[in-house]
Amino acid sequence: MTFPLAGLLRVRGAQERVAAERLSRATAERARTEAAAQDVRTSLADLGAQAGDAQTLLAMAAARAAGRSALSDLQALTELHRTAEDEAKDAHVEARRELKGLERLENTHRVEEVRADLAAEQTALDEIAVARAVRGAGSAA
Repeated sequence: MTFPLAGLLRVRGAQERVAAERLSRATAERARTEAAAQDVRTSLADLGAQAGDAQTLLAMAAARAAGRSALSDLQALTELHRTAEDEAKDAHVEARRELKGLERLENTHRVEEVRADLAAEQTALDEIAVARAVRGAGSAA
């Protein structure tokens, strides 16, 4: 006999794989935005304070302002990606929990099937033994 919830088990398995894929993508996106923010921090730190004239000083100030604005945007985007990653992680944990519950039910079903098969086999062997004993007792009389 097949597991009655086999179709649901396949669906839950597919849902778990989709949740794992979403978690993987969310983690990659968060890592990319964190790396980009780190690059902006590094480039801001590399801007020197040595200005030869007023135009260079103004250009450096504008570059720093633009860099800080970009860094602020990247930090906000990184926070959004962290939130999305946390949500994807929660969804994956939930999908995994549902899948594991069904897998335990399937395992229990299989164990019960094996027990029933063994019990039926034992009953058949007992019947054969009783029949032989009856035939042996009948021929000895």
